[in-house]
Amino acid sequence: MVIKALSLLDAFTVENPSWGLRDLSREVGLSHTVVHRLLKSFVESGYIFQNPETKKYELGIKFIELSNVVEEKLQIYDWINPILEKVGSETGESVVLTILDNNEGAFVKIVESGKSIKFGESVGRRSPLYVGASHKVILAHLPQEVQDTIIDQGLEKQSEYIGSRESFSEKLQHIKNKGWFYTAGETYNDVAAISIPLFDRKEYVLGSLSVAGPAFRLTEEHAIKMLPILKESQREINKIFSKVIFPSRRDHLIN
Repeated sequence: MVIKALSLLDAFTVENPSWGLRDLSREVGLSHTVVHRLLKSFVESGYIFQNPETKKYELGIKFIELSNVVEEKLQIYDWINPILEKVGSETGESVVLTILDNNEGAFVKIVESGKSIKFGESVGRRSPLYVGASHKVILAHLPQEVQDTIIDQGLEKQSEYIGSRESFSEKLQHIKNKGWFYTAGETYNDVAAISIPLFDRKEYVLGSLSVAGPAFRLTEEHAIKMLPILKESQREINKIFSKVIFPSRRDHLIN
């Protein structure tokens, strides 16, 4: 029953922040009766909120409280935010901290550019690791068996970002050798990004640091000039990650 309850919570994303009972039941593959019972318990405990106007269900304020507990415990963002802000100030573009969460990457911190046209994305958005610079640069540093699993998932979904297994594997090796990756128009048509990996104290990949902006402004040539800034910040953030245990799901390190 716990797994069923968690599957409900996993359905709430940036793209789908609210659900009606029937749609949610179809999404998670559970009966209306079971979903209604679970939702009722979540509502009573503050984890889920039912909008009185739309009658749809949304995540409740309890999650804000829990996120504050995590941040307060780690105090990690107090250390990282000044680094992200410095990168943003020196590059003039938005800065994104992405953290590995098993087979996905999640945006956990974004410092937006002060320019009128900028990278517009939300904290909490997650995507498969075969999509975008911030995610591929993480995937390139994962063990081969994990890469194979994620590539298989992409092939099953007929992802346009993979093509063939051989060519994609070669691309990942190329990214790992370079230590950075640039994409334009991949995640969004008009957005470009350059990304570098971040590592924990045991030198396992934990996430990535990216500079992102409109593709017309952040060309590859211009992005490459930002690499010294990114690499300096990479060293600083890696030092922070070497002192704390970030609550990132990385089951491949356990199995």
